[in-house]
Amino acid sequence: MTLFTFDSSVKLNDSQKLLLSKHFSKVGSNMMPHQLAVILGLKYSTALVALTLLGLSERTKSSLLIYHNCDRSVPAGAIPYGTGFPKLPWRCSLCENEVEDYSELSFDVMVTALEPIEFV
Repeated sequence: MTLFTFDSSVKLNDSQKLLLSKHFSKVGSNMMPHQLAVILGLKYSTALVALTLLGLSERTKSSLLIYHNCDRSVPAGAIPYGTGFPKLPWRCSLCENEVEDYSELSFDVMVTALEPIEFV
């Protein structure tokens, strides 16, 4: 199990750390910023900072989820976070259309635990 502490930019109380530890107690557990904000009662911007910091750990994998206008509720793809945006034209795996303009896409971040994480 990996012990993880946030720097001073993210302040969590003990109950928030416990909730986060329970969530990331299993390999493969993941979370997006809006989920973290709701679960811990944080502002979205704080949740994004928290997941960005967590994503810097070698014990996690960060992905940029790609959504297409054909169905904004389901990711049509994912690439490693930090590698930039997908190259255009990009083929949507849901509708098989070629996307030639970023205005047809939206993005979210997801962090996945590669091993159990305890927040201290």
